[in-house]
Amino acid sequence: MADMNKKTAPIIAVCGKGGVGKTVFSALLARALAAAGVQPLLLVDADPVGGLTSAIGERAVETLSGVRERVINAAKVGGVAAAAQAAEQLEYFVFKALIEREGYSLLAMGHNTNKGCFCPANKLLRSAIETLIGSFNGVIIDAEAGIEQINRDVTGRVDRVIVVVDGSQRSLDTLRVITEMLGAENIAAVANRAVIDSSVIPVGVEFLGVIPEDEELKQYDREGRPLWQLPETNAAVAAVRAIGNKLGV
Repeated sequence: MADMNKKTAPIIAVCGKGGVGKTVFSALLARALAAAGVQPLLLVDADPVGGLTSAIGERAVETLSGVRERVINAAKVGGVAAAAQAAEQLEYFVFKALIEREGYSLLAMGHNTNKGCFCPANKLLRSAIETLIGSFNGVIIDAEAGIEQINRDVTGRVDRVIVVVDGSQRSLDTLRVITEMLGAENIAAVANRAVIDSSVIPVGVEFLGVIPEDEELKQYDREGRPLWQLPETNAAVAAVRAIGNKLGV
């Protein structure tokens, strides 16, 4: 089990092109690490769509985007003084948005209803992670599709970026771009629903393994059932459990 007294928890950010299955991987990796004793875990649903939240069977009542809009609306209604007062309460609002369970907590980005760039909300997400990290033994961030949050430096201090690929050229291009941005020593790759030749993985990137095509998992996904309810004997669950063992968290 991870050392409860250590100052900084390892942060894993899961990235990839939209549709490759990064949320499935994030949910099953969280399950595997929690079962291995890496608790408590902080799960960060950084995708505005909120896939990780539903994948583990949760529902976010408050989100970080909602926190940000609370401050914006305070400024619109009460002016600078009201906005400043709301800003001083940001940490309280962040903790209010945290879903706390035995063994893990979940923080959701949520959907930005105000027009404009998502950069301020992403900066708030990074700040929230830094505020909360001291209370956890591990952090898993299910990032939004593509590379936007890496460009905006949401992830801050990340120990490992895992890029999920599905064998398509676009997913491999995303892996290549992220590798060029961060350096191969910081990247690992996982293949989902595809067996790929290791030669297509950039030099220096660790290849962690393959998650097989799985009908049972797809059925759970279609029905909206939490992936944490999949049996331990499920092939995808077993594959991600093996990948988790390689991470050494």
